[in-house]
Amino acid sequence: MKFGGSPAIYDLNPYEESSVQQHPLGALALTGDGRKFRYCRAVATTVTGDCYSSAGQDSQFQSMAVPAIEPIGEDEIAVTNGTTTVAANDFDEGYLMISSSTGIGQYSKILSHSTGASGATITYKIADPLKVALATTSKVTVIKNPYDDVIIQATTPVASTAGIACKAITTAYYGWLQTGGPAACLWDASVAAVDTLGVSPSTTTAGAVRVAAAGSEIIGRSMQVVPVSAYVAPVFLQID
Repeated sequence: MKFGGSPAIYDLNPYEESSVQQHPLGALALTGDGRKFRYCRAVATTVTGDCYSSAGQDSQFQSMAVPAIEPIGEDEIAVTNGTTTVAANDFDEGYLMISSSTGIGQYSKILSHSTGASGATITYKIADPLKVALATTSKVTVIKNPYDDVIIQATTPVASTAGIACKAITTAYYGWLQTGGPAACLWDASVAAVDTLGVSPSTTTAGAVRVAAAGSEIIGRSMQVVPVSAYVAPVFLQID
């Protein structure tokens, strides 16, 4: 099943999960009290209250060559693959962008693609046809959808935060991560965290959060004066 764009979903049950995809990856859902959720696929069973990130991006899919001229209006773009094999559905609902040279800056959602090993020609079917033709000097980057195969946020992050698990999503199932509004988050330290301080992913405990250090990713603000280490405490998420 292929999914295009969709309007925001209202008053959903954020605790539902399914083995079959029901919405586009990244679909936005809003509850009546203002909380926000994004639809995702979990690469491993999630833990309630833990912080999750997008899958790490492989540099082999950055700035790949275009083997032939692609005209204006083309919606099937041939690309010379890097050394990492492209398997079926790897980049479905992800994004293709022209990273340099002729046509730079164009991008589109990926609808489907062929498969291939190192150096193969991979054809990507895109939702938005080219507005500017591509030359053989053009370069193409493809990325996975940020809500596809989400993983627990590592102490050394491989990608930005996707959201907080409001329930355990079964391995390879689809469900919801919270991205906005009051949320229950696992803390890694007992620390005074007044609500003027930002909250970021932990650099010492995978999946936990802490008071943000300088230069770290801010995902929200604390709602509790002194969160306790290894306890869940409220955070007002501002990922979305």
